[in-house]
Amino acid sequence: MIFIKIFLIAVLSIVFLLMAFSSRYRTYQRITVIFFYLFLAYLILFPDVADKVAGFFGIGRGADLIIYLAIAILSLIVAVLYAKVKINERAITKIVRDIAIMKARECK
Repeated sequence: MIFIKIFLIAVLSIVFLLMAFSSRYRTYQRITVIFFYLFLAYLILFPDVADKVAGFFGIGRGADLIIYLAIAILSLIVAVLYAKVKINERAITKIVRDIAIMKARECK
């Protein structure tokens, strides 16, 4: 049990450090990552707390609560990424149209 806790904390630490030192992320994103890192580390170190929180929400086990939260967060991430892809597709389409119009004018 201790090995898996150490392993999970190490993995979380690596992800945290990669995101914390990347200049691509804004301050609120870094704060969110720090919050989730600390929350997950706390749940890893004290799994009974997850059971108590799950019981408060009417869920049987803490592991189920974590899975439900992970599904919700991943769904949100998918929706945000999908929206960003659509925005990029529209921008690329506009750029390609503008280039095509400019080349058509040059050929005349």
